[in-house]
Amino acid sequence: MKRYLKILTLIMILILIGCEPLAKETMDFYENTGSIDLSSEDINSISINSSEKDVINNFGKPNEVEEIDNPKSKYLSYDGVEFGFVDDKVIRLFIKRTHENSKIYETYKEIKIGDKKEKVMKEYGDQYYERVESGIDTVGYFDKDNRINIEFGINEDKVIAVIIQQIGWKEDN
Repeated sequence: MKRYLKILTLIMILILIGCEPLAKETMDFYENTGSIDLSSEDINSISINSSEKDVINNFGKPNEVEEIDNPKSKYLSYDGVEFGFVDDKVIRLFIKRTHENSKIYETYKEIKIGDKKEKVMKEYGDQYYERVESGIDTVGYFDKDNRINIEFGINEDKVIAVIIQQIGWKEDN
């Protein structure tokens, strides 16, 4: 009984400090999830492996630039969208709902902030996984041939965020 209480107490402490002990990472679903073609995914012609120069030519001067040491990466933020770079190549595109402009950006299959989860499933199909990330329901898809992952953050049955990223970039650095 004491052991059970210790384990229960530990789990409660982890939950209270913000750690989700049962949360799964994206790659936990890789083996058991099928693959779809995400090679055409872009945001205003910027895709995985586009250069920083391409982004600046297309979007102009960023509102914010953040450089991270570990893993070594750089992020350019614009109104409603953010691009992550490693070695001057885009490894992550992020459409966020924090700005009114976020609704003008959409995926290749025309999913944008505010669309219903049902539309995501209809457009991207049934080769998906579901997980919870920071309390937000997430639906994701893999393109195993092109090493691309797309995830849709869902709240109250509507898309609130879209992340397109290169599979494995964190592990590569």
